[in-house]
Amino acid sequence: MGAPRFFSADDVTAGALVALEEVDAHHASGVLRAKAGEPLTLVSAGAAWDAEFATIGKNSVTTRVVRRSADQGGELPVQVVVLQALTKGAKFDVVVEKTVELGASRIVPVLCARSEAEGGPNKTDRWRRIARAAAMQSRRRIVPEIEPSCSWDDALDRFAAGALTLVAFERADKGSFATAIATYRDNAIVIAVGPEGGLQADEVARARRHGAQIVSLGPTTLRTETAAAALLAASASSLGWW
Repeated sequence: MGAPRFFSADDVTAGALVALEEVDAHHASGVLRAKAGEPLTLVSAGAAWDAEFATIGKNSVTTRVVRRSADQGGELPVQVVVLQALTKGAKFDVVVEKTVELGASRIVPVLCARSEAEGGPNKTDRWRRIARAAAMQSRRRIVPEIEPSCSWDDALDRFAAGALTLVAFERADKGSFATAIATYRDNAIVIAVGPEGGLQADEVARARRHGAQIVSLGPTTLRTETAAAALLAASASSLGWW
């Protein structure tokens, strides 16, 4: 097991003393039972640094930065934006956790015609905490952005332009994913997934008008909380990122 990894909003340089955020301090002292002198990794502004615990308190932990780390952790070579229809219960939590682990850089909760849930500030805050924890666990160099919820059209207007936009659709033609991914030209990728009841025909048509490609994820019908991770993984593998 490697050294624990924490994000910091502070400027980090060799020799600096950096305090962990309160939630991370509780984790380090109460869960990890960290001791002074033990190693950790601090990530700031997209760079990883070797550090050690300096002082350990119940509510505060200070670290001492040693050097820039040789192990910077992983990021995908381009930005991947996930447009995920809002879901019932904790399903959206799963989408955030798994797509962050797989390398998504931005996740947008989208309200579609058949969505049976709504977003809100409390949910957005929870998803941001989940994204941060998943980014630490998966050794990311950034914490992906979780946007406030918006409509299907607003999401396409904001993110589809200039990107390879892939919309998962259960009635798309066999082989459509392979055809779409073959058009990739080193631009950003947008992955879009509808709600439990599926996208309506007019939503698919509007996505096409934004230049999106409608793709199949195989002969089985995936749950909405599974589809984004499957599409991201298929894209990364097909493009040689893995």
